[in-house]
Amino acid sequence: MSVSCTENNNELLLAQAFVLASNKCKISLSDRRELLRQASTLSNLLLKLKPEPGEDSEISLREDVFINFQISFREAYKKLRSESESLPRDVTVTLCNDDNFPRRLLDIDSCPPLLFGQGDNWDILNSSYVVSVVGSRTPSHYGMEVTRCLVADLALADVVVVSGGAVGIDTLAHRHSVAKGGRTCAVLGSGLNRPYPHSNKSLFKEICSSGGLVISEFLPDTPPKKQNFPQRNRLIAALSDALVVTEAGEKSGTLITADFAADYGRDVFAVPGSIFSGRSRACHQLIQEGASLLQSADDLEIIRPRQMEFPLSTGKEGGVGVGARRNLSEEELLVLQCLCIAPAGLSDLSRRCELPVERLALVLAHLQRDGFVERARGLYTSRVSAF
Repeated sequence: MSVSCTENNNELLLAQAFVLASNKCKISLSDRRELLRQASTLSNLLLKLKPEPGEDSEISLREDVFINFQISFREAYKKLRSESESLPRDVTVTLCNDDNFPRRLLDIDSCPPLLFGQGDNWDILNSSYVVSVVGSRTPSHYGMEVTRCLVADLALADVVVVSGGAVGIDTLAHRHSVAKGGRTCAVLGSGLNRPYPHSNKSLFKEICSSGGLVISEFLPDTPPKKQNFPQRNRLIAALSDALVVTEAGEKSGTLITADFAADYGRDVFAVPGSIFSGRSRACHQLIQEGASLLQSADDLEIIRPRQMEFPLSTGKEGGVGVGARRNLSEEELLVLQCLCIAPAGLSDLSRRCELPVERLALVLAHLQRDGFVERARGLYTSRVSAF
């Protein structure tokens, strides 16, 4: 059971001392987990003696290492208690043998012995279905729109969305989940006292206040070091039933997360993109290597298809735009179909659609007015959901 900082700050001090002592004595993750299993609680472990020979235990520590660990554990705990600094009031800790510890993590050999969290809503990570959404830190309009549509459907289907809290696709996944009333979890590559990126500090607070969770296996004051992020990525992969890459370039770090997901037996999905932009080369590589191609949230086989947010129609019912309900002309449908491939400037779009610039400008003006198209930085982008 996780313990609130206001109810029992001692548990958080013990957790930090345990990590510090384990790191100092170079104790493996499996032995750390077994220590907690044998002791049941951190308080017990502080006083626990090494099991006698023949006693049921999987701990592989030599006696001298175990004694050094206990000495280091007690020293670290004493030092932390003497320090005046305290953790944020809403920080909690959950141990690998607690009932609310994320059970999916128990499937992997590198399962952390404990996790620090903010939000005190650990149960969401044991929901019936969890999806991790990752991608580029510099997404295109296409990548942003794909992520928005996918996450909106997941949130409406009450699917928990996990991501890494980074700028780009991660941030969008968290924001759109919260905006749609969904539950989301951010897994940090730094300590909770040093959230990274700092620009998302308000987002992390919003996640916690809306029933979500922000977690880290690192000590609260751990800075965002480069080597922390592959370690963080294994948790993103292991916490979910499926990993979705919405947009990622050729050398994207999302490939590391996808490798972990495949190793853990999780389903890996990738959204295809334009072959011309290069922004989806990692997605295409994953598909070539056996990942499932994702065209809609329904491909995840976890939610039933729902009516598209801005459906395209030439029938009597018409499409529903932001500002109007009307039928779309053939020219408007053509323009939207071209923009669904990738955002484009006026000249480029004219060549794609084979429409004169003057005529195209008029069509775009109508589509913008009714909320089907938006223009940013000289590029027109379709707001029609394919999901």
